[in-house]
Amino acid sequence: MIPDLLWIIGFYAAAAVFAHWMIRRGTSENRRHYVLVAGNHQMQIEWYIRALQQFSRRTGTEIGITVVLDQSSDETGKIMERFARGDTGIDWVRNDAGNKISDTAGRLELEQLRIGEESTKAARQEVVWVVLARTDDVARLPL
Repeated sequence: MIPDLLWIIGFYAAAAVFAHWMIRRGTSENRRHYVLVAGNHQMQIEWYIRALQQFSRRTGTEIGITVVLDQSSDETGKIMERFARGDTGIDWVRNDAGNKISDTAGRLELEQLRIGEESTKAARQEVVWVVLARTDDVARLPL
């Protein structure tokens, strides 16, 4: 009888710990929005997105992903259409205006265009800009 009682108490304690963990995970202030600036990256873009989603699931960090196609002429746009259609946390925008996103002016313009729409949400989340053509930027991704 005592071993059964100990099992019941153990399961209740485990359930309480699990409930607290789920609540803490759901109300986490760890929100990040990754802006991936991609050129002709059709061979890598799917891997980057899936790795970021895996990071989110593994750590409990809520993330948003926006891919900016910076003068892309390959199939990266079609890949992003497929991702955006199937997943609500992924957006993409095409930049064919001629200004390079790596410039500060182009970056600020796109930040106001895309992320500025969600002003209350953006105030609570960290925005991480990653130009995929730069290896030092790619190294900042939590892959």
